[in-house]
Amino acid sequence: MKYQIFVLCAAALLACSCSAKPRETSRQLAAPADLTVETLTETSARLQWSSESEGVTGWWVYRRGENDPFHVTPLNADEPLPASARSYDFDGLQPGTSYSFGVQALAGNAAENSTVTYAPLYTYTPPTSPSADPSESPVEVTPVSVTVNEKARTVRFQGTSRSGERLVLSLGPVSANKTVQIDEYTIGNESFRSYTDWIGPWHMRTVAATGQTEKAWGFTGGWHGSNGDGTGDPTASTRSFAVSVDDTPCPDGTVSGSRAVCMVVNQVEAANTKFGDDKRFVLEEQVTYTYEDGRLYVRVQAQALEDVSIAIYYGMQIAGGFCTRFTFRTEDGTEKTVTDSFLMPGRVREMTGWSVGGHSVTAALDDEGLGTFSRATRAYSALVQYYGENNGKGYYMLIGDKEGGSSALVLKKGETIFWSGYYEFR
Repeated sequence: MKYQIFVLCAAALLACSCSAKPRETSRQLAAPADLTVETLTETSARLQWSSESEGVTGWWVYRRGENDPFHVTPLNADEPLPASARSYDFDGLQPGTSYSFGVQALAGNAAENSTVTYAPLYTYTPPTSPSADPSESPVEVTPVSVTVNEKARTVRFQGTSRSGERLVLSLGPVSANKTVQIDEYTIGNESFRSYTDWIGPWHMRTVAATGQTEKAWGFTGGWHGSNGDGTGDPTASTRSFAVSVDDTPCPDGTVSGSRAVCMVVNQVEAANTKFGDDKRFVLEEQVTYTYEDGRLYVRVQAQALEDVSIAIYYGMQIAGGFCTRFTFRTEDGTEKTVTDSFLMPGRVREMTGWSVGGHSVTAALDDEGLGTFSRATRAYSALVQYYGENNGKGYYMLIGDKEGGSSALVLKKGETIFWSGYYEFR
């Protein structure tokens, strides 16, 4: 009897095993290979890798400091790099500090992600210039060639970026306002022509009552005409334009030097002073562009010509039309890379926009004036807005919030505000 029961149980088990489906096994992506680290600037280094694995949907990158645990969270856990990426720039590095930089290939199924691969331990050392031989005569350095046409109000700076590429920057009258702004630039073999502002417009109204009601909306100044966008009648005017090279005025022609300054003074209307009998300027902004050491430094000082209420002001921007992704870095070292519209919390000090072709523009904001964010929402200090594929634009938030919902800044007649920072092209 026991024998019969044993035979029946064995037969049942055999039947179950024959009818069961075989277990599906996942195939893990091959790990990235050939990892190398290259020093870029005074604060950054680039990790590069190769991969021939099929099915990669994106990449996570890792940075492990000297005192960090072995397992760290990806820097871009929420926004993986695109599948085509083969490099990532790590910023905010400290001299003499060692880092382990890693990368991981991602698949549609998390179980198929590759292992995390790290480059050899890297100790960050800022790039230095070779020491001069005291026995040799000093060599005159002319890092920038400046071409000015005072009548046309144009200036072109031609030099070398901090990463060694050819860099050409042009300022001239653009937009419906024909005010002097950043017109175009070339970095390496990529060129871009502006069709929106880099120095922010103003969302403001004069405090005094005017006859304008339903039309009293939108931005003025920058690239914005009376229709609130890039069209309509001018809402700003360049009142003066002056260029100097190494503190010597340069009204026309081409000269070389180490430091070039272009000072532009604009006057701007308010939303409720841009039409008809009420049309008048209510604010004056002095924009100083300084080209030096491969950077374009910017300082904006604005003075109220009458009492005005400013609801929204971005100040420093990275123009749209070429940016496929953005990286933010806050003053506490937090980094965030995004490929879609995003509001960045914290106090952002650097915002970098990346093109499909590989060049980047960094907008670095100084911690002074409006750059302290004391007049802006506390929810975020910078943001990205995408207006189409690869058409992201970056903004700092210096007054109010992007919806105009925070308390406006009332600037009395004669009062001034300012901010400063620089652009770096790579």
